[in-house]
Amino acid sequence: MSDNNKSRLLTAILLLSDGPEDIVILSKKLDLSADELNVLITNINTTLEKNNIGFYIKRTSTTLDIHVSQELLPTLPDYIPESILKGLSSPAMETLAIIAYEQPVTKVKVSEIRGVDSDSSIKTLESRGLIEKGGELNLPGGAILYVTADLFNEKMGIGNIGELPRIGSLFEITEEE
Repeated sequence: MSDNNKSRLLTAILLLSDGPEDIVILSKKLDLSADELNVLITNINTTLEKNNIGFYIKRTSTTLDIHVSQELLPTLPDYIPESILKGLSSPAMETLAIIAYEQPVTKVKVSEIRGVDSDSSIKTLESRGLIEKGGELNLPGGAILYVTADLFNEKMGIGNIGELPRIGSLFEITEEE
């Protein structure tokens, strides 16, 4: 299969998918090495940008997905679907952050960190598909362990939880002179 056909096929697969696609699986389907896939993505993105198409292929450490060009976003507010994060309460966002950084974590631990019961927030996050049950503690009572779901990674634009920013880096203060 020619590079042109592989480019067309990769773009078609990403357009048809309903979310990020695994890089390893795509490489195998297209019979490409990791380096060849990187070159293909770069070439596709160069062509898309040169032709002012309005989207590009975004790569994370583990996935590929189609994204709208950033400069178009301000012109599209009436067309952008509501975010799954929109309308989440502060307690739910706080709970989501704790689960993201502490996972796997029990409901009791989340509530302990927050200082209040987190049952309602956890139910909300589960119903939106942002977190899921990731197992049980191997202790009497078998408390449920919560982890972030793939949808969380997708909405955060990351391939895996290891790509979340380190918390300390968010609070670094540059010295004023």
